[in-house]
Formats: sequence, C-alpha cells, structure tokens
Amino acid sequence: MIKKIGLVYMSVFTVFTFIISRTESQAQDTLQKQALEQAFRNYQDSTNQRILELEKTVRVLNELIMERKQEDEMQKLLDEAGRLSTEQEEQKIDVSKKYFSGVRQQQGLNPNIGFGVDFFGGISSSDAGSISDPSDISYGNNGFFLREAQMSFIAPLDPFTRGKGFISATPDGVVVDEAYLEWINLPLNANLKMGVYNAEFGFYNRYHDHALPQFDRPRVLVNLFGTGGLNGPGVSANIMLPPAIAHATTLDISAIYGKNSQSFIADSGNGLIFTGQLLNYYDLTASSYLEVRLSGAAGRNDQPEGAFNSYIGSAGIAYKWAPVGREKYRTLEWKTEFIYSNQEFSLGNHQSIGFYSSIQNKLNARCWLSGRIGYSEIPYDPSQGEWDFTVAFDFWQSEFVFTRFQYQYNDRDIYGRKNLAGPFPSDHSFIIQVVWAMGPHKHEAY
Repeated sequence: MIKKIGLVYMSVFTVFTFIISRTESQAQDTLQKQALEQAFRNYQDSTNQRILELEKTVRVLNELIMERKQEDEMQKLLDEAGRLSTEQEEQKIDVSKKYFSGVRQQQGLNPNIGFGVDFFGGISSSDAGSISDPSDISYGNNGFFLREAQMSFIAPLDPFTRGKGFISATPDGVVVDEAYLEWINLPLNANLKMGVYNAEFGFYNRYHDHALPQFDRPRVLVNLFGTGGLNGPGVSANIMLPPAIAHATTLDISAIYGKNSQSFIADSGNGLIFTGQLLNYYDLTASSYLEVRLSGAAGRNDQPEGAFNSYIGSAGIAYKWAPVGREKYRTLEWKTEFIYSNQEFSLGNHQSIGFYSSIQNKLNARCWLSGRIGYSEIPYDPSQGEWDFTVAFDFWQSEFVFTRFQYQYNDRDIYGRKNLAGPFPSDHSFIIQVVWAMGPHKHEAY
C-alpha cells in the first residue's frame, strides 16, 4: 500500500516538474521573440530616417541642377545677343548695288496659271448619231475626242477681292467657262460674286468636267441642264448663316442669264434664271461628316404659244469618311440627289422626276473605284426616260495625271429629243479618259 502511494506521489511530482520546465521554456521563447521584434522596429525606423535624408538630398541636388541649367541658358542667350549685336555693328550697307527695272515686282503680281487637258476615247455597242456625235446631251462616243484644253488664271487682287478665269478650247472653238470677281469677308459673313460662273445647284454643277468622280455627269443633270450645266453671266451671294440646326449653314442665291435649251430658254439674253441653295454641314466624327443640300432653280422656258416658266428643286445628301492620318490611302464618299422638275406649257405642266446615287472608294494612294446608278425623265416629256449604270476605275499616276477606265450601260425608253435626230437606243459603252495638268490648277473639285 505504501509502495503504491509512493508511486503515485512520484508520478505527480514528475508531471509537475515537466509542466514547470515547459512553462519556463515558453517564457524564454516569448522574451526572445519580443527582443527580435524590438530590434526589427529599431532597424526599420533607422532605415526610414535614412530614406528621408536621401530624398531631401536628391531634392536639393535637383534644385541646384535646374538653377545651373537656367544660368547656362541665360548665358547662351546673352552670348547670342552679344554676337548679333556685334554682327549688326560690323555689317555695312552695300551702296554699290543698283536696281535697273521692276521685273521681280511684276512677276510677283502675276496670277497662278495652270493648263489642263481632258482627252478620251470611247466605244459603244450602238453607232447611232445621237450617241456617237457630241451634242448638248452627249459627250460623243465611238472615237477619240478632246473634251477640252483649259487654261486657268487665279489670283488675289487685293485683301478684299480675288479673281478667277477659266478659258477652254474645244472642237467647237474657244469658250470662257468661268471668269468672275469675288468680294470676300463682307458684312453679315457674306461673299459677293460677279461675272460668268457655274451656279450653286446640287453637288456637281460647280464641278468642271475633268473633276467629276466619273467621266460624265449623271443623266438626270444632263437631261435637265445639258452637258454644260447651269452657267452664265450674273451675280451671286454666299452667306454664312448662324449654326442653328447644323455645325455650319450657308445660303447661296444667284441670278444668271443662262443658256439652256433643255429646261429654260436657249437664248441667254431673253430671261434670267434664279437659283438658290441651302447647305447644312454636320461633323459626325473626327474622320467623317454629312452634308444636306436643298437647291432650286426657276426661269423662263422656251415652250411655244406663251410665256411659261420652269421650276426645278433638288434634295441631296452626302457622306464622307477619311480616317485621320490615313486619308491619303483610304477615303469613302457617297452622294445621292433627288430632283423634281415642273415645266409649264400651253396645256398644263410637265412634271418629271429623277435621281442619282454615286459612291467612291479610295483603295490606296493611287487607285479609286466608283459606281453610280441613276434614273431620269425628260423634263419636257415625262413619258420618256432612261436608266444609267456606271462603274469606273481611276489610276492616279501623280496628282497631275490620272487615267480612268469606265463602263456604262444606258437603258433608254426615248423616241424623240429636242433639236436632235434619233434613234436613241439602249447601249453599252466603254471609255478611257486621260486627264493631265500643269501648274497650280490640279483637278480642283469645288
């Protein structure tokens, strides 16, 4: 019994001794850990203090460097000023140089002069004279033709006016395409033009033939105004209106003595043609914009048995995309115009309609691919009409020379035209056009 009690006491003593030794070991570990943490904190504080001191030193050095640079730049400026001052003092006036004429001054007054040629050859599936022979409604086909050789003269006359002149030689003789004086920056944000010019109507009436996106004008414009468009001597005003409904709005009004046998009077001296156009411009993105045009023209026509008028209105929309920085290589342009004509005559009114839609795609720096579709009724006989379908490829050898290859199909339902003998069959045609220019007038598009 006593042995058992002794064994129990011995076991209890052993356990108690183990617990005490374990507790003392843990206490020592805790003290060591606390000492290490304190040492780390002291090291961290010392390191942060050194970093702050280094940053302060760097700031001081930067300030010294900037002051030194400013002193150096100031010294350079002073040295340059001293050098220039010395050169001015040493420079002597050469009184031996004499001027004998005003040749240089006269050359400075000369206008910018350009010369351009529009030449083409064509072949058609029809040899009818109405298609092959040049006329008021045809450029000619089945042969080679010089459409025009044009000289241009452009110059600012003074700070308030500028002048432009375009004289063309054609197989029919020498004609003045345009010659006008323009006063610019007048009150009410207006420009005033007087002379012979192409009136503002739709998208293409201001274009010269060589600047058209296809070889020919849309048939609806040719049937209304002929191949020459609305042109004549007169006066016009261009007014920049406040941008109420668009980013930019302009109003053009004009009165010309136009010579037009299709919709108005063939004799330019017997009646004025009044035109007007409202243009709204919208910026869509940095690379694209939209234009909306409303145009109108009114004047006497040559219907017999009385004094009758013609009224023509159009609504057009244009979109252009030219990516910023890559417009030399990629451009997309689309134009569509709807036209309505009302021509009075002794028994009532001839009401005709027409439209065209044209798209141009710039494939790279030198090549364009374009297409056009259009429909037109004859303004003095709406029962007659025609469709035209066009595809063209342009190769720009340089900004001074381009070659165009064009295919066109005309589906005609026409049996009689004014002052032109028939027949007027449907036809397929292929055109090769070469345009080149010398001088600053390089295929300018208005």
